[in-house]
Amino acid sequence: MSEQPSSPNETARIEAFSDGVFAIAITLLILEIRVPPQTADGALRGALRDLWPSYVAFLASFMTIGVMWLNHHRLFSFITKRDDGLIALNLLLLLGITWLPFPTALLAEHLLGPHVDQQAAAIIYAGSFFGLAIVFNVMWRYAIRRKIVSEEVNAVGITRQYALGPIMYAVLVAIAFFSAEWCLTMSILYALYFALPPSLWRRGAAT
Repeated sequence: MSEQPSSPNETARIEAFSDGVFAIAITLLILEIRVPPQTADGALRGALRDLWPSYVAFLASFMTIGVMWLNHHRLFSFITKRDDGLIALNLLLLLGITWLPFPTALLAEHLLGPHVDQQAAAIIYAGSFFGLAIVFNVMWRYAIRRKIVSEEVNAVGITRQYALGPIMYAVLVAIAFFSAEWCLTMSILYALYFALPPSLWRRGAAT
């Protein structure tokens, strides 16, 4: 892959474009929570309660996309150069990010439906995050291999934390076969895990 000419802030355009995509994707999540129609029998409270699957799915995906943005920001604070391969991998990641509102709405819609529909929706939901975890890992390892990461960065902590991503989300896919509710619950817990700073793993590697 060819490298682009150096500039003082070489990755700024990639980050700005990515931030816009993340912002749009995370905003689209709320649009999938439909306002209950007006009724004459005062059923609004019940209708709002019935939307709880949409609330939970929104929260899980909001947290996950938010944490992905956080980690994307972290990565590009370490990556000092760009090349065609990095740009292509980043676009692949953004493709997955823009896809996420669909499996979120799908799971929310079928969370209380027949088990076979719950299962299919949960597998698509978990599988989407599994694919994104792989792309994150590939992009980070590509940056290390191409030596476009700052020499001052200790990459061990980041690599160790991200290496668990595909494994954890593969487990989430397995959970989706049995319980859509647990799939959503675990995705929230995963988001909390990946929000932890990589410095925790660097300290662990040093001991």
